[in-house]
Amino acid sequence: MTQAQLSEALGFADRQTLSTIENGDRRVQAAELVRASQVLGRAIDWFIDPFVITGEARFSWRVAQTVPDAMLNDFESRIGQIVGLMRHLKVALHGPSKALTPMLRMPPHPTFEDAWAWGEAVGQELQLGVIPSENLVDSIERKLDVPVLFIDAEIDTGPQDISGAMCRLSDLGVIVINRQESAARRNFDVAHELFHALTWDAIPPDRRELPQQPAGKRIPRIEQLADNFAAAVLMPKATLDKLIPSEQLADVQYLASVARELQVSNGALAYRLFNAKMIDKPTCDALLDVYAPKTRAELPKLFSASFATLLHDGIAHGHVSARKAAKALSMRLDQLAELMMEHGKAVPFSM
Repeated sequence: MTQAQLSEALGFADRQTLSTIENGDRRVQAAELVRASQVLGRAIDWFIDPFVITGEARFSWRVAQTVPDAMLNDFESRIGQIVGLMRHLKVALHGPSKALTPMLRMPPHPTFEDAWAWGEAVGQELQLGVIPSENLVDSIERKLDVPVLFIDAEIDTGPQDISGAMCRLSDLGVIVINRQESAARRNFDVAHELFHALTWDAIPPDRRELPQQPAGKRIPRIEQLADNFAAAVLMPKATLDKLIPSEQLADVQYLASVARELQVSNGALAYRLFNAKMIDKPTCDALLDVYAPKTRAELPKLFSASFATLLHDGIAHGHVSARKAAKALSMRLDQLAELMMEHGKAVPFSM
């Protein structure tokens, strides 16, 4: 709607009144807020809740084709409340975000070789060590100031139909990961979304990206770049050379054991080794066929330790009430208390 159209719908004599409200020069009267709620089809809370980021945040979801847009919209709204609460507390406790944010120096037409080189370089910058997956999340949060939130993506179509997302705000980027996925899947998704965090302005991703494309449909190039970047972050050449003696490169059972050690899938390691020209196509295909038993690894704690600290300190210092925080998290107060204790925090409110 234009200012003139909205002004007329709200009953203002001219659009200047609306302009002064938008610029913060005039307060909204209660009756005007009720009318705006009716005209724009939004609950009053939507206008006054500091955690609402609808219309401001942009998401790129790794989501199955079976998830309808309406369901994704509802889930995104819920996750947006959590991200909005996080931003509110970060600013209240630590001030505005850093003025400068890291980004990859992109050539005009990036190649897969570029993506591998970037992944290797970022891994070295983050000092991820021999097994990068073990330190990836902590390093992203501490060195890049990009929070990583582990969530439960429980929707009607299936608990693993949403793998995760990159959420972009003007002053904050947040990686969201479904903690119900396998460890190998979570690790790859974190590294994949890190690519989007570092390249969003140069090559913004689509809102929906399929973790697995239907047969016969090509993966968008931006997602291929992100996958190749993720492979290099999690499986840098130095690590592969250290863990795989040359005489073991044809032993697919040994390679599968290396995949388990790196906490990546057999497929991810197979393609990484093939693209690095360390194995031939028959060995790559054979590794893809090796059975990988499903192990029940311990789930990451809900959200993150850093977010639990923000919640604890924000409530303790009066920047948000426990009830309002619980509402933004879609929790009861007792569940919020359990979250605090799970992360080793004292409960800063009475039940």
